[in-house]
Amino acid sequence: MSDSPERSLQQLPHYVLDILGQPLALRDLLSMGLGSTATTFLSQGLAGFDRILITGMGASLYASYPSYLRLAKAGLPVWFVETGELLHDVPELITGRSLVWVASQSGESAEVHALLEQLEQCVNPRPTVLGIVNNTDSVLAQSADVLIQLHAGEERAVSTRTYVNTLVASALAVRVALGEPESTDLFTAVGAVQRYLDDWRAHADAIGDAISTPDTLVILARGASRAAAGTGALIIKEAAKYPAEALSTSQFRHGPLEMVTEGVTAVLFEGDRPTAPLSQRLADDIRRYGGRVVWLGQTVPDPDALPLAACRGVARHVAEILPLQLLSVVLAERAGIEPGVFRHLEKVTRVL
Repeated sequence: MSDSPERSLQQLPHYVLDILGQPLALRDLLSMGLGSTATTFLSQGLAGFDRILITGMGASLYASYPSYLRLAKAGLPVWFVETGELLHDVPELITGRSLVWVASQSGESAEVHALLEQLEQCVNPRPTVLGIVNNTDSVLAQSADVLIQLHAGEERAVSTRTYVNTLVASALAVRVALGEPESTDLFTAVGAVQRYLDDWRAHADAIGDAISTPDTLVILARGASRAAAGTGALIIKEAAKYPAEALSTSQFRHGPLEMVTEGVTAVLFEGDRPTAPLSQRLADDIRRYGGRVVWLGQTVPDPDALPLAACRGVARHVAEILPLQLLSVVLAERAGIEPGVFRHLEKVTRVL
């Protein structure tokens, strides 16, 4: 009786339970949608704004990166800037005709608080604020002109469900704003992610074995896959207290490649098909210089490839974060600590 699946599940760390809860959270978001007010606003398009400022901190910012790229490719005047920088260094970017697109899981972080206070001082006219947030009682939810709720449920540990839902909510918002047709890729992703996580222990052990215990761990990606790379490095540091660095594969060639030797492991995302050969060439060079490669993709037959959940379109970016979440669990276990438990910080950062 003590080994029943229900009891075993209850004994898992909160962080692991949050990881396993992502398919349900994603399903809830897709079922609820963006809401009528946000849908109506976005369906009018974004061409009336002089600039669109996509901003956030940590995983919220990384989750917004694929949507930034899609808006930029559509020719819209869009900036991607962390909230701390927008607040302190380039507040001049904000005009009365700007759309300030703020992603914040809690809606209560220090930078978001300060930015919203700053925006309240703007007059004639005040910029429009679009908030993507999980906590509808937060200052962001109460201050936003347009609100998109994440429907991710309560999250007690390092960002998991809120990251995935921010990624997807942003993607849905861009689809509506650009007048793109609806697609089934996100809905089919729910089942694919569930099937992947049903076998989470095997996937965790596989990526743990693949990276070994490196002296240096780098996570490399191009394009929209940089969202998973940045978030992956962040949560490995948060959840496992293990140093990891995220870089674009292009930037890695401009200097950091020189440090590659035995003891360096690179997790490399296949990413978009047109640039995948460039990433594979880098993988070959890293191996040639003595480093270890873990290839995360679905189409390129790399010798060190690990499978992703079978997701297509923008849903691929949901699949990309899952192995790194599981890797953070493995690294925490190796260090003898409970994964996802904060040591110096809290869930919400309230200090500038």
